[in-house]
Amino acid sequence: MASFPTNNAPAKGYILAYYPDKLVFEPYTMRDGEPVFEGCEALKDEVPWECHLFDDKTEYRRIYRESTGDWIELLLTQAQECDMDPDLVYAEEVLVKPQYCETGKLPQKLVITNRYRYSENDTLVLDNYRIGF
Repeated sequence: MASFPTNNAPAKGYILAYYPDKLVFEPYTMRDGEPVFEGCEALKDEVPWECHLFDDKTEYRRIYRESTGDWIELLLTQAQECDMDPDLVYAEEVLVKPQYCETGKLPQKLVITNRYRYSENDTLVLDNYRIGF
């Protein structure tokens, strides 16, 4: 994968990366500040437009903003959710298609933790989400 800062990414977990023409969902391990993942050596020189590096407690997210030519980087942790109003945090399990997880490399389900907030007009809005397993 082409070089970009991943200092905050979990040391080991899963990568969910969106490219213009493909999607990569693979286990990875950080080595020398770069995610290394099986079966995708051909992608090592490409930078994904959107990338999620996550384990069960932390997600590092990097998204390319084409309109300004810069990157949005977020670090979302389970610890942050502990400090939130529990009525504004909702976790849901999403099943991974069996053909993708039957090799044992991918989890059978992902846990999406939605983080809500109230707007200035007292409307409930989705503020962010964190991917985990």
